[in-house]
Amino acid sequence: MSEFRNLGQLPNVAWLSIVSEAVRIRILQSCVLREAERGKVLYRFGDAPDGLYGLISGCIRMDTVQSSHGPTMLSLFHSGSWLGEVELFSRMGRLTTLTALRPTRYAFLSNAAIDAIAREAPELWKALGNLAAEHVSLAVAAMDDLAIRSSRIRVMAILLRLCGARIENGSGGIARELDVTQSELAQLANLSRSVLSDLLNEMEIEGLLSREYGKLTILDIKRLKLEL
Repeated sequence: MSEFRNLGQLPNVAWLSIVSEAVRIRILQSCVLREAERGKVLYRFGDAPDGLYGLISGCIRMDTVQSSHGPTMLSLFHSGSWLGEVELFSRMGRLTTLTALRPTRYAFLSNAAIDAIAREAPELWKALGNLAAEHVSLAVAAMDDLAIRSSRIRVMAILLRLCGARIENGSGGIARELDVTQSELAQLANLSRSVLSDLLNEMEIEGLLSREYGKLTILDIKRLKLEL
């Protein structure tokens, strides 16, 4: 589908393979291309759902604010990721907040476009259900990560999830450079910053990752997976 090269990996994800080629083309043709600067919020917790967001390039952070402790980072998403499908089924308020962590290009498929396509091709809802199931699998993996007794293995599992390599056959792309601070990673792993720092030092010496201010770069995804 050379006509959709400007959409990057978005046309080739698993959930779009469920619909017919004609419906897939209509979905992609109905997308509006948008850009977001670093720090721009695409939508906030509680907002009325307006459509589906497909990440062409850049990085998106997903937060929840359901905790009394304030916003909590859930995960990072990279090129090829489609987000925002869950609330489309009930039209309830957004459950999370999406924020661009770097200059980001994305495709937006509005509620009106989704409804219009689904009226003629009801299988679109099954495809969106598959996308939702994929995100449920990711959420289950996140809960499983927190149950890992070994702090080292738990951190490795979280790093794989943040770079998009935690579950097999995920739609989103894999990114080795992660826009995450050590404080955020410590919160995700339920560890103190000092314990996390020691673990990251070990992994850096072993050649598994490298660190810069506010960033981590995964150098060997395969070795991280082998330790899980």
